[in-house]
Amino acid sequence: MPQKTIEQLLRAAFIACLIVAAILALLPADLMRRTALGGHAEHVIAYLGTAILMGLAFPRGPQLTVQCVLLTMYASALEVGQLYSPGRHASFQDLAFSAAGIVIGGVLLGIARTRMSSGLRREKPAA
Repeated sequence: MPQKTIEQLLRAAFIACLIVAAILALLPADLMRRTALGGHAEHVIAYLGTAILMGLAFPRGPQLTVQCVLLTMYASALEVGQLYSPGRHASFQDLAFSAAGIVIGGVLLGIARTRMSSGLRREKPAA
């Protein structure tokens, strides 16, 4: 599959994550269903995956740190938006778990990028 097609698929998946996060964050409380993991683990996992997808979808975009800050701002906006959703409330603790997922995802992706680029530099051209 061409690189451009892969990037387009990754961008579509990232946008889908943003949309799903908004829907789930703003659903009224009586429509919410939690997994057995609990809300905090769900926040970490969801934003960890979204951060990794974001970094993969925009490898030549803003620095990974900037991307993570922007994603944290998005998570903050969704958390504030819960103030206007019936039966929901904004929680700094939920935002902290979301931010932790973003940081973990960003760090893992940063490590992977570093290892991949250093591995590519070590390869010697065929003689």
